[in-house]
Amino acid sequence: MEKGVFESPARGQFALNDIARKLLDEGQRAGLDLNGMGGRMANAFSTLLTAVRTGRPAYHELFGRSFWDDLEAHPTIAEGFDIMMGPGHGIPDPEVLLNPADWANVRTVVDVGGGTGSLLAAILRARPEVRGILVDLPRPIAGSAEVFQAAGVSDRASTSARSFFDPLPAGADVYVMKSVLADWPDREALAILTRCAEAARPSGRVVVFTATDPDKESDPELLMLVLVGGKGRSLTEFTELASRAGLKVVAAGRQPTSGKGIVECRPVETAAPV
Repeated sequence: MEKGVFESPARGQFALNDIARKLLDEGQRAGLDLNGMGGRMANAFSTLLTAVRTGRPAYHELFGRSFWDDLEAHPTIAEGFDIMMGPGHGIPDPEVLLNPADWANVRTVVDVGGGTGSLLAAILRARPEVRGILVDLPRPIAGSAEVFQAAGVSDRASTSARSFFDPLPAGADVYVMKSVLADWPDREALAILTRCAEAARPSGRVVVFTATDPDKESDPELLMLVLVGGKGRSLTEFTELASRAGLKVVAAGRQPTSGKGIVECRPVETAAPV
């Protein structure tokens, strides 16, 4: 039965059409690999009822470990996840500040939970006067040297292998997070934002890519719920969470090229009680 995924120009012959051509992308293939990350994501939906009832992921009940621990235990599956999240989707938009004039006061950028460093590499390539620090766990950071070298920024990029639940490198001008907070429930997201506020004081800036357009309400993300307990947050929800972490939202908008939502924060002198 034809499903329209491939073309058949002649009997017994098959060719790519617009749908099948997407399979040439590594990220698309990783998402469909039933023996890898794609299979993990599909099977995780069997825990949906528990996740909805408790508000916490039940991934560990199915696979014996939390999602993040599962990646650490299975390098092949972790590789598929990195491909889905990494630079295979094109060069990231380096304009992470809503006002381009603000770059005049930026000398150091810390990419918090930046994986293999594709976003940081793009920022440094676009801003030759800026230095960068990539913060993530040892496994994803291991792939950053190749990314930085390909971008020609190795001399201005360094790495700090650590969890973003631990103290972050202090004193930088900008702390940027992309594809991080939506991976975590409120309790953990608050802890991450608190670490950013601590490191950014007194005059740094915390820039967060939002999972949804800042002008809209957040939509339920069932995949994030069953995998890691994460969720999208509206600007109102994020502002409340940031305030509890000792951050004040000073601007919100979208990247000029990608259209992705961005929220900029500044640390306040004294954090509110958690």
